[in-house]
Amino acid sequence: MSKAKAYINTAATLQESMAAIARLPGIVTRAIQDWGRVDIVVRPHEEKRSLDQNRLQRLWCREAGEQGDMTAEEYRGQMKLHHGVPIMRRDSEEFAEKYDRLIKWRPYEEKLEFMQSPFDFPVTRGMNKQQKTEYLNAVYVDLTGRGFRLTDPGLKGIGPDQYREAA
Repeated sequence: MSKAKAYINTAATLQESMAAIARLPGIVTRAIQDWGRVDIVVRPHEEKRSLDQNRLQRLWCREAGEQGDMTAEEYRGQMKLHHGVPIMRRDSEEFAEKYDRLIKWRPYEEKLEFMQSPFDFPVTRGMNKQQKTEYLNAVYVDLTGRGFRLTDPGLKGIGPDQYREAA
């Protein structure tokens, strides 16, 4: 018999909600058997970062890699460490605890290594759309402030509702 795992279901209509509720008795029964006590939470759905935001981040890192003295992956790691980590530490107690326990105390060069492949400590992966927008704004300001020329997201078919240009 397998252990219960967290059950998360996103619903946008009453029909979707009722279908999810119909599955709850079995899920809650197994969870209580495995865990004892459970929390049942209903909360607003947060949009995860978009594929366009992910593509834009990768594009900017490639462009920085072509113009600068590091690889695209090194710029990606640097941006995650300098801009993504502060956002996630501010907004997620779980992230802050893991980052502080596993990485914060390490020398700077090791922190950068942990942000890149093959370790790739999950930073932007856990962001919602608003956090990723804040992150991209900071990356844009940082890299263009260093003189890098970056693709304007408006020219790549990314609408203003998906990304807000840095001021």
